[in-house]
Order: sequence, then structure tokens, then C-alpha cells
Amino acid sequence: MAAHDAEQYVGAALASLERQTVNDLEVLVVDDGSADGTSGEVLRAMRRDGRIRLLRMDRNRGQPAALNAGMREARGRYLAVLDADDEATPDRLARQLAAFDRDPDLILVGGAVSTYCDRFQQEGPTWRYAPDDASIRARTLFKSEFISGAMTFDRERLAEHRLRFDERLRVGADWAMSVLAMRVGRVANLPAAVMRYRIHPGQLTAGMTDDLASDGARIRARLLRWLGLRPTEEEMRIHLAVSPCNYWVLGSHPYFRARRGSILEDALRWFERLTRASIRSGRVPPDALRLLLEEIAAAIADCLRRPRRRRGEEVARCPVSHPLACIGNDPCRAPRDARTEV
Repeated sequence: MAAHDAEQYVGAALASLERQTVNDLEVLVVDDGSADGTSGEVLRAMRRDGRIRLLRMDRNRGQPAALNAGMREARGRYLAVLDADDEATPDRLARQLAAFDRDPDLILVGGAVSTYCDRFQQEGPTWRYAPDDASIRARTLFKSEFISGAMTFDRERLAEHRLRFDERLRVGADWAMSVLAMRVGRVANLPAAVMRYRIHPGQLTAGMTDDLASDGARIRARLLRWLGLRPTEEEMRIHLAVSPCNYWVLGSHPYFRARRGSILEDALRWFERLTRASIRSGRVPPDALRLLLEEIAAAIADCLRRPRRRRGEEVARCPVSHPLACIGNDPCRAPRDARTEV
């Protein structure tokens, strides 16, 4: 667990780990240069549970560096990650360890997460991710198919291949690590929720964007090169504009709006290049990719049939359906009973 100025939430996160049905574990909390009482909260938890250990960074080095520091200290066969502002379900580790037992080729197991709006103290939708290796590989070309706090790795496989979190990234280090993992092993997601994901203004994803200079664009570019593609700047803009995401509505990306008249044709040409590259490389199953590309194309066509919205209108919805409305300063504009399954 990497924790930076997490005094408000880290106690609940640690309590969720104390309640795990798997008892054979150690909890490594890396205080990443916090200026608040994060370490004090961890020390209180340590007095309750001797399985908890505290590591302190000399200064704030960022989440990836903190996670790498924890990896160096870890002694268990498996390495689970939990963000300091989230909570694991009681059977999270038991479910994920059972998945490793069923498939010895797995290097990474994630799962669904239930969302919670901290601002309005409201339970949100469950975010579900592709369950199988083939579908995950296809979807990872467009977005992360894992959520960081729900990831559990085979630590021995990570060490064997010298895999680490990329400390050059501010956002998306979990996504980049999942890409490294799927280069050397199989990956999977459980259909059951393994974590409660807290949406609040202080989280790393607050206000994130996807332009050519973003961490998300850099991760996608690496993936495409791994697939054997070097997209032009225009192709990369198209790829970003049509990438699905839980944090914004399809059609709200600036390049999508600017190219609305031709975005579907542009995307279809790009998708054809992606398909040919997947066949040549063998690194992303072509059938899984075709199904995804058909899904995205249908979503683009549906978006184009709807009346065009004014800029910013796309996120003025229930905060647990579209987190940017919660993270921002505007009040909630949607009925409190709004629910969306993603």
C-alpha cells in the first residue's frame, strides 16, 4: 500500500485487510513522504495487528516509487496492491489466490470494484472488467483493464522477469505494469467485486486528461509499438478520441468533437490497421480485437446519432456514474437514485 497524505482514509483501508479471510499475509504500508498523520494512523493499526509493517520514504517520490519500495521488502509468494483510500472485500485475497491455484500460468489477477462517492456518501455502480486473457489484451490497447487497488501478482514471476512499476509515470503505472505482466504470462479478472473504490477530489485520477502528452497516451504508444505499429500523430489522436473510459463520456474528447463529421470513417480506417497488426504480431488475439472494435464502432455511431451536446455537459451527471462531476466543484445535478452499470 502506497500512502501519501492519506490520514483520512488509510485506517479504513487497513481495517479491510485485517478482516481478510486469508490470515497468512503481511501488510506493507509505504508512507510516501506524507505531511499529515498517515504514519500515526498506520502505527495505531500496527498495535492492533502485528502483520502490519510501516516503511517511510525520505520524501514524496510518487506512487510507483513507493510501490517498488514495498515490492523490495515483500516476502510472500503473491503481491497484492491496495490503494490507501480504498477498501478490500473480506474475501478478496481468498478469491484471487484460488484463481492462481486454478491456472498456474496466471501472473496477474484483478476483479470488479464497487464504487463509492465520498462527497455525497453514496454507493455507486459496479465497474466490471474483461475476465479472460484474450479480451483483456484487446481492451488494454485502448484503456487499462485493471484497477490498481484490485491487482494481485505472482511476485516470484515479477522478480524472475525483473518487472517494476514505471517511476516516470504519474498516472497509469498500474496500467503499464499490467502490460509488462501480460508479456510474460496470462492475466485475468474476477467477475466478483474485490474492492470498494472511493471517488474523491484527492485521488490521482482527478482531472486527468488524454492528450498526446499524457501518461495514458505514452502507455498506448508503447502498446502499439509492441503490436508492431507506429501511428502517425493524427492516428494517435483518433485512438485517444475513441478510447472508452469510465471517467468521461464517449464523444466528449476535444478531437472527437473537432472531427465529428469524419470520426467514424477515421476510426474504421485506424481499426483496420490495428487488426492487421494483431494478425501479424500474434500478441493480441484478432478475434477478441475484432469484437472490441465492432463494439467501439457501434458506440461511436450511436453517439453521432444523438444531438450534439455543449462542451462540459457530458459530465454534469450523477457523481457515481461520471466521477468528474463529483471531483469538480459543481453541485450534483442528477437524481440521487441514478445508477449505471459500466
